[in-house]
Amino acid sequence: MPLKSGITEGRVAIKKGKLLKIWARFNEDVILDIKITGDFFVYPENTIELIETSLLGKRVSEVGEIIKKIMENCEYIGIEPQDIYEAVRLAWMKRS
Repeated sequence: MPLKSGITEGRVAIKKGKLLKIWARFNEDVILDIKITGDFFVYPENTIELIETSLLGKRVSEVGEIIKKIMENCEYIGIEPQDIYEAVRLAWMKRS
């Protein structure tokens, strides 16, 4: 079975006017590779890298809880944990 990629880009935090970009590769609903970028801020600085690493090999249905747990003690501006989950879900739904 060929691997399918999903890419989504857009303003997911409309109220704050920030951009969130997700690039991901999936095998069915399992995340094989993912990159999260945008014009938002998360502290500590390695949080997004930790999310990316933690999502590898996980099913899309697990993403929300993983992100929520990682970001529960973080500070963030221009983004909410739910925004990242929704962007990953969109990428999965739009995979080619």
